[in-house]
Amino acid sequence: MKTSVIRQRVADFLKQNAPFDALLEQDLLDLAGSGKVKFHESDEYVFRQGDAKGQFVWVIQQGRVDLLEENVSGERLRDVLGEGDLLGLDRFLGDGSCLYSARTASDVMLYGVAATVFESSVERYPAVRRFLSAHASVSGNLGFNRTSWLEAEAPPLDFLRARMVSTREAMCSCPPTVSSPLSTRAAVRAMLQSRSEQLAITAGGSPVEAILTSSDLALFCGHDPVRLIGAIRRACSAAEIAPLMRLATGLARNGLAQPRDIDDCCLIGVEVVAALAEACIRLADGAVRAAGIEAARAPYCWVMFGGSARGDLLGPEFPTIAAVCDDSDGAFTAEDSVYFAALAGETEAWFHALGLSGAGFDWPEGARPSMPLSEWKRLYSETIRNPIGHDLYARRSFFDLRLLSGDASILQALQVHILQELSGHETAIPLLANDTLEHVPPLTFFRDLVLDMDGAQRDSFDIAEAVISPIANAARVFAIAKRRLTQAGTLARLETAMLDFPEGGAILHEGADAFRIGMYYRALAGAGGGSRIDPGKLGKFDKVLLKTAFSSVQRFLEFTLSTFVPTV
Repeated sequence: MKTSVIRQRVADFLKQNAPFDALLEQDLLDLAGSGKVKFHESDEYVFRQGDAKGQFVWVIQQGRVDLLEENVSGERLRDVLGEGDLLGLDRFLGDGSCLYSARTASDVMLYGVAATVFESSVERYPAVRRFLSAHASVSGNLGFNRTSWLEAEAPPLDFLRARMVSTREAMCSCPPTVSSPLSTRAAVRAMLQSRSEQLAITAGGSPVEAILTSSDLALFCGHDPVRLIGAIRRACSAAEIAPLMRLATGLARNGLAQPRDIDDCCLIGVEVVAALAEACIRLADGAVRAAGIEAARAPYCWVMFGGSARGDLLGPEFPTIAAVCDDSDGAFTAEDSVYFAALAGETEAWFHALGLSGAGFDWPEGARPSMPLSEWKRLYSETIRNPIGHDLYARRSFFDLRLLSGDASILQALQVHILQELSGHETAIPLLANDTLEHVPPLTFFRDLVLDMDGAQRDSFDIAEAVISPIANAARVFAIAKRRLTQAGTLARLETAMLDFPEGGAILHEGADAFRIGMYYRALAGAGGGSRIDPGKLGKFDKVLLKTAFSSVQRFLEFTLSTFVPTV
């Protein structure tokens, strides 16, 4: 067969697969003509772990190739590759040596392209560069051609100065201050964290130069999250809350253009859920009092647990909340417990009436959504002292705590009690670490199916179980091990863990970015809390990025076990 015909045939195959589908025709032909065609029978090695980088990048035209990690204990399957997948990309990482051995699992035909020619396309084509980046790491990947409204240009300082006269009349007494220059993302974050619709802008420690209001910001970015969340918090009926919830769902999802947007969109999500919970508690309180039950006199607070506390939410979901009443206070009476039990039940009824996704939290034995402080202390004491007998696994979400409303000193007293118990009984930590293996990520994708570690194949997978939950559960272990209870957010916990465990800094950093990837794809999986993904509907880039995320999660779980579970 003529060389030109072979080159055209190879080029036709390459352009059906990423990243070659981004190349211009002539560049594709040059790439196809730079290499060779190679055939392997089953059970042959294409290359071995540790081999120096070769002269070619290989594309599988047909057949299956297994990537194997070889060590003193034997072989471990790390990936399974098929038609259109690439071999030899390790040459662009580190010293370029092969990270794994590549062994054929069937008769295989490979198209080889010269590595130097492929490398030139990396420099010239952003799509090829993104593809290679996704293969190497989940960190800093910008392979999504969308822009968030959070990236919109903030109002110019001159514009805000010109509006100072009208703004001063409506200015609150002491708005939070931020420094210029100011971005939309930073302004939204500051407003949400302070729950203020105004920010005082200063420059270099100077007096206030201008006032930024949420409505001014909305003129430039098209969204007013602070005002929307405030409207939810003040709402007086389901008819008022329901459409605001829909707007809030769109607000966070429209802001999610890149995995790096997860941090800010989760902040929006948790503030939406908190506002929703506060509104429902207030409305439930009215119904309880109308039924003739007197309000409690003793100090109390409301606490969020689990995903609600961690902020692993991108929109309104059924929150896990509980009332904690201080029964050590002299004003406490038995009637207070009756009031909070009724209030918790009525609040949950409001959540259901609003159609929030999720069935709600399945409260384990010994726990209720309203208990006095002494009962909460009893719950934590028995769980930490006898973690197996009192089902630590079912209660692990109680170690994710965030104040919703009320007397903060009550939650602080509870956290001090938890820390004291942990100091004397550390058995819970290795058990929690071991429980992170409840859900592990798949091994890879192969022919539009999900391939698990045990070789089982499925036509879909749950991104929450594969990525989000394992990382959140492991991050909790690192936080508890260092007695850190005030931070409940998964990403905040991982950031702190990088400082607490510097030897695992790179693994923890990859874990944080894998979490962002997981949350991003969970949002894409659909509204209503759905998190199942059909790999047959994913593009090549998405599969490569998710496979890299799976590997990052697996390394993170292995590091968690090696750090906290004693070896026998």
